[in-house]
Amino acid sequence: MAMAAGPSSYLRAEEALATFRNAMRRLAGHVHVVTTCLNGERGGLTATAVCSLTAQPPRILACINLSGRSYRMIAESRVMAVNVLGAEHEALARRFATASGADPFDGGERWTQAATGAPLLELAQASFDCTVDQMLMTGTHAIVIGEIRHISHRDTGTPLLYVNGEFRGAGPLDLPFAASASEQASR
Repeated sequence: MAMAAGPSSYLRAEEALATFRNAMRRLAGHVHVVTTCLNGERGGLTATAVCSLTAQPPRILACINLSGRSYRMIAESRVMAVNVLGAEHEALARRFATASGADPFDGGERWTQAATGAPLLELAQASFDCTVDQMLMTGTHAIVIGEIRHISHRDTGTPLLYVNGEFRGAGPLDLPFAASASEQASR
């Protein structure tokens, strides 16, 4: 097993960046599509840097590149949805990850809306519809903290992961989820 080199062993900043990227490729991440809507225009991006933040109040965070169009739309609209993808959504993840000029929403999937108007993938493993509570700038990215307004989820499926530069299915889930907040409120 190779030992990690200390910071003083780096001769150039490019070597440090390459080492960082290679090491981070070993970190498997669940794949998400973060979406938004501004003045009727939809936008979105593929992200793996997403996690829960607090349960009371329910908040989630996503790290968004500052140079992207989606960041600018989220910053102005102050809404976002985090759509957790299943293995069947690899083509969707690829569309939202590339800036080809084509509409990434135009792939045959069904999209809905909830409280904020941000696009929710109808067959996502889970979707979190959020208003933006805070945006913290750090380096090339913003940590966008969303206060959750609506949650939907499926009880089965195979999560889509990204590791070592590849999309991979994680294996089927069959989880006995508790009733969602909206289901509990209606009881």
